[in-house]
Amino acid sequence: MDTMELKLERQTFCTGQTVLCTSAEQSVEKDFVLPDYCADIFRILKCVVDARVLSQSINGSKLTFELGVSARVLYCSEGDSKVNCIVQKMNYTKSVDIENSCTDPAVSITPRCDYVNCRVISPRRLDIRGAVTSDIKVVCKAENSIITNASGCNIQLRKQLVTFPAKRLTADKRVTVIEELELAQDKPPVSQIIRSDCFIEPAEQKMIAGKLVTKGDANITMVYTCVDKSGENAIETMRFTIPFSQIIDIDGIDESFEANVRMIPSSCEIMPTSDSQTSLECELVMLVSCEAVKYETADAVTDAYSTCYECAVKAADSTFETTPVRKLETLMVNSKVSYADDEITRICDSYALADNVSVRLSDDGKDFTVSGNVRFSVLAKSSGNCPVFLETQEPFEYKAPVPEQLSGLQNCTCKPDVRVRSCSYRMTADSAAELTAELVISTDMTASAAAQLLCDITVDTGKPKQRDDGCAVKLCYCSKQDDIWEIAKKYSTSVSAIMQENELTDDSALNCGMLLIPLTN
Repeated sequence: MDTMELKLERQTFCTGQTVLCTSAEQSVEKDFVLPDYCADIFRILKCVVDARVLSQSINGSKLTFELGVSARVLYCSEGDSKVNCIVQKMNYTKSVDIENSCTDPAVSITPRCDYVNCRVISPRRLDIRGAVTSDIKVVCKAENSIITNASGCNIQLRKQLVTFPAKRLTADKRVTVIEELELAQDKPPVSQIIRSDCFIEPAEQKMIAGKLVTKGDANITMVYTCVDKSGENAIETMRFTIPFSQIIDIDGIDESFEANVRMIPSSCEIMPTSDSQTSLECELVMLVSCEAVKYETADAVTDAYSTCYECAVKAADSTFETTPVRKLETLMVNSKVSYADDEITRICDSYALADNVSVRLSDDGKDFTVSGNVRFSVLAKSSGNCPVFLETQEPFEYKAPVPEQLSGLQNCTCKPDVRVRSCSYRMTADSAAELTAELVISTDMTASAAAQLLCDITVDTGKPKQRDDGCAVKLCYCSKQDDIWEIAKKYSTSVSAIMQENELTDDSALNCGMLLIPLTN
């Protein structure tokens, strides 16, 4: 085909561009008097500050999120072994500026408690001081285009097969699940709830036209004080499983997309109902975020020239993230805790949290090491029936091998997500407690495939190439290291013409010696 008009065919690809990676600090200050129904304070067992993101939104160039901070104080009264709990809730609104405009943002906000101090001012008054830091990352969609084909002006194309993210969609949804719960028949009625926690176990995900259906189980743990059958103050634990199914509207999504769904519990409130001592109502709020990417494969143009006219090309270094490789593994972390002042006779509650998580790639590039600490917390009773709160921490390390399909590629990265599914204990003969935390480690690995691809081709039809009309064939001496494309480009002919003239079956297989170069248009 030889026409005076050059026609280009382009393909759009999407990449994730990090426009914000920062942290926001929030001081926590609360000076309050106990309500009349609370017992006096004699001894503080533990003050725990928990921070959760309640909502988030981007308006123009500003990210705004609401931070819910809960301060839970466990204490005892004078001459009483009963564990009391007082909870203070504080909400803070934080705003962070985003310098560049953002399209389809994927927002990740992870709050953590830096420190907390709790001071008893009087038996009825407490002063809490602490700080919470929120790690913030915003990734936006950036669109670029590559040339996949061209026609006219005797254009010759060199192509490379590439896999690229063609579309990228994001969505966020705040989900509220309200469920009625029943205590087991052998469990005494609830006096006061001193801890509630939620671990979300994702299940089936299904994409249909314009919608994402996600299912899972919310595993609820509730620790509460009660009066047992003997009339003594006691602490009991109940566990519930709440199955859920949610539909998230995402325009343009279908089963050809790769979806990454994160479900984070924002709050888990459990309250006894007024009409029964064994019935409870649970209000669970989850923040569901989805990032869906559609990958396509195409022949992208890496070089071009015209056999008839002067031609200019514009190339750009294009970097594509490979299709993510996701793995889910479990890791058991063990520790031991004891009470130096007395013997432990009973464990009332135990739980664990993972923090200071980091990841590094080995020197040989064969595996990632995910490491961090597991903080164990134990509420126990000593031999004198005195409540004690004990803590310890244990380092952990997990090696995640780099998948074979990513081996050797550039900028291989791993995004780890470490959560504690459960924490169990076993009493030992020396009145200590052996603790075991079950970690769920999710790794999301990608690599970068870089190529120099053409983003523009221009042909100047007013400048035809000069030819020796009296010459139809030229001779060229070549070696096995020579590139047939470069030879064809040098003599303004086509690769196919050279291969046909020299009876070659592979454009990469050249023999040493003379090569016939047909000078055809």
